[in-house]
Amino acid sequence: MFMTTKTLVLASGQCSWRGCIFCGYSKTEPAPVNMARQCADLDRLFVEGGFDELKIFCSGSFLDDRQFTPEFRRRLARKCMDKHVPLTVESRPEFVTAEALGDFEGVEFTVAIGLETSDPALLRKLNKGFTPDDFARAADLLHSKGFRVRTYLLVNPPFCTDVSGSIHDSVAFARKYSDSIVVINTLPHGKTPLLDMWLAGEWSPLTKKEFFDVVADMDGVEKDAETFRFIPTFPREYRRVIRGATEENLTHPHYVVWQDWLQRFYEPPKWARVALFLPCSAKKPYSKSKTHSLVWSVVKRFRGVHRIVVSNPGVIPIEFDDHYPFNAYEWDEREETPEIRKRYVEMNAERVKKYLQAHAYERVLCFLKYSETYEAVKRACDELGIPLRNALSKETYERFKDEGNPLFREEALEELGNALREILG
Repeated sequence: MFMTTKTLVLASGQCSWRGCIFCGYSKTEPAPVNMARQCADLDRLFVEGGFDELKIFCSGSFLDDRQFTPEFRRRLARKCMDKHVPLTVESRPEFVTAEALGDFEGVEFTVAIGLETSDPALLRKLNKGFTPDDFARAADLLHSKGFRVRTYLLVNPPFCTDVSGSIHDSVAFARKYSDSIVVINTLPHGKTPLLDMWLAGEWSPLTKKEFFDVVADMDGVEKDAETFRFIPTFPREYRRVIRGATEENLTHPHYVVWQDWLQRFYEPPKWARVALFLPCSAKKPYSKSKTHSLVWSVVKRFRGVHRIVVSNPGVIPIEFDDHYPFNAYEWDEREETPEIRKRYVEMNAERVKKYLQAHAYERVLCFLKYSETYEAVKRACDELGIPLRNALSKETYERFKDEGNPLFREEALEELGNALREILG
């Protein structure tokens, strides 16, 4: 039978624990809680109807009196019971008490608990604040009242030395106490110790393929490879302008994390047929600069051209040009030393190579001055055996290189248009 599920995400203050090293939801500033408003919204929800099942999520525990008053919970329970609507909420095990559960007598009630792992030592390292025995006690109490248990488990949490063995052991343990199990790919939230570990190179997330390879043989469990739209996001206090033609401005951890994501997680637009590598610009975002505005005036006439910037942060698809850190760095070519130029080519040749290995394009094109950036892109393509065409001819470059930026010249832009026309028609 088809069920219509209504999912609510309710502002409810902060989690009482706020210690789990991977969780960012509970570390944000708490939104003001207006319980009278929530009660009014609840009443309106049930008057409007249109759903057969209700799930409630919050930043913490629904059964915590500091987040939701017993009066609100009893009001919700009565409405669910009157309308015969099954209810699922989330809670830490310490709030699963006989008193709290008494409010839901007569409701088809499920409590979801984030156990994460059945390994007590790993739970301590994750700073969960409870043990597998605490989880088991809560699960037994729920079942004694006729309620259900839904268990969340993490795949590839930090400090886990055997990803496959650990999650298989945890699932075997959770099956003893759970009515349903969800295995979740561990992904880094902003403003968490887990993000710091990724930046330090101490841990990295699994791709969707890697995740599904680990859990492929698990029957009867739900598999969640991406619980939120995963993209490297840095809290405001982490951000700064990265200045100078220096080694740090080539290998900064914020760049490294983004390049890892672009190589292993990112999927280019489905329409992208041609990779067009372009230079960066002093003006940020790149798309607002003169160079990129002129390039766009040509490219917009063709379908299938994916603009990709190569700069000291690495490979930057144009759709991310206004994301930090790509909009917050400064590289002065006048500060470059021969060693830095060499490192620039080495670093970006490797980044372009890994990007192209991960993402297949029909053709690879560039519109670059014959500089270190071009050398890096060409080296990457040569190593991969991919033909590379520079839409800026060597003749046009030599002709205008001493008269300002050759990419600005009408002749150069005409060559770009001709190259795209030959490839795309």
